[in-house]
Amino acid sequence: MLVQAILIALCAWIASANIEFLCWSLGLCAPFMWGPIVGAILGNVELGLAIGTTTMLVYLGNIVIGGVSAVDFTYASVIATSLAILTNQPAEMGCTIAVSMGLIGMLATESRWTLNCIWVHRADKCAENGDTRGIFINNVVMPQLVRLVVYALPAFLAVYFGADYFQAFMDKLPAFIVDGMLAVGKLLPTLGLALLIKAIFKVKYAPFLIIGYVLAAYLELGIIPVTLVGIASALLMWYLGFKEEEA
Repeated sequence: MLVQAILIALCAWIASANIEFLCWSLGLCAPFMWGPIVGAILGNVELGLAIGTTTMLVYLGNIVIGGVSAVDFTYASVIATSLAILTNQPAEMGCTIAVSMGLIGMLATESRWTLNCIWVHRADKCAENGDTRGIFINNVVMPQLVRLVVYALPAFLAVYFGADYFQAFMDKLPAFIVDGMLAVGKLLPTLGLALLIKAIFKVKYAPFLIIGYVLAAYLELGIIPVTLVGIASALLMWYLGFKEEEA
């Protein structure tokens, strides 16, 4: 468990680092990427993937304004998925936990922003004195140490010590509360999709919405096969459109 806790802490640090190549090119800021990675570390890739993809649906319609998001994805993906897998919770419960942890994680985000203000002012003084080493330490090293404290350390503690306490807490919850949390976990992805559809919906894409509804509601396919159909449809639309432009 020690090795797993260290690896999860490393994942939390990478997820919070906002390294452009890792975050935006490889998508390592998204729950659907961290779900299977965390699952592989903890020995349940299938559950990790299910939790990650379900959580991703919640935030599809999330809009970042001025660089400020309403959720902390490190807590919502890495830490929440770890707790859900360690306590063997279903994907719906994992989604509910992820949303709750994402809101709690905003405290870590705000703490990081506040603490990093200290290093900015110190870096300015180093720049005035021509201290390039001090500029590097305050602009690179110290902010990463802050991330280790507010992200990696909580992730390590949650995996190494928190699973048993979290399991005991879940076991003490009344059945109606657990059922309510499961119901919320099923509704939250729908809310995320509704927000996304509201933002990008066009009448010409309505047939794909109907196809997706039929696949999920009547054929009862899971998230992954429906997603693959959606990807195939998007690629087909792009390919046909590209061919029309060539013609």
